[in-house]
Amino acid sequence: MTLQSQSFTPCQQRVETCGYDSFELGLLPVLRHLLTSFHSPESHAWFRAQTVSVERWGENVGLAVCFRLQALVRMLMEARGPTLLFIDPLDVEQRCFISADEETLLWMLHYMRRDRTPKARDAVEKLTRGQMDPHLIREGLKFAARFPAAGTGAAKPSSGPRLSVVR
Repeated sequence: MTLQSQSFTPCQQRVETCGYDSFELGLLPVLRHLLTSFHSPESHAWFRAQTVSVERWGENVGLAVCFRLQALVRMLMEARGPTLLFIDPLDVEQRCFISADEETLLWMLHYMRRDRTPKARDAVEKLTRGQMDPHLIREGLKFAARFPAAGTGAAKPSSGPRLSVVR
């Protein structure tokens, strides 16, 4: 489901021409399901977001990705409200396209994951239409710290409990 679906014409830009890495391309369907969930809570699209994420990255990483993205989308929805345009994740014909807002969101994450602050700042400003929302920035940076781009530093190991076999 798209926000403002009656007036929305999908961008003619194809997703694969945008220049994202494979991890970022995998985020798009998860983001779309999460955006659908915030727009239509009765859809329970958050469940599909988790399922897609776990299928792509496995349970440990997939659930962490979905959790961090959900926090990011929540802050984005508070900053932008219902004006954010996205493509229905279940629309097979439009799946290969990307809306301008989706593209800007992925560029924001792309730059944050690579610690390219000026470009990330520009993407945040464009996404929020001029307001540098500190909550959105914080969630984006949390995501980037947990899932940095290859070659920019390793993700921090989990400090959770570890199981071991005792004989």
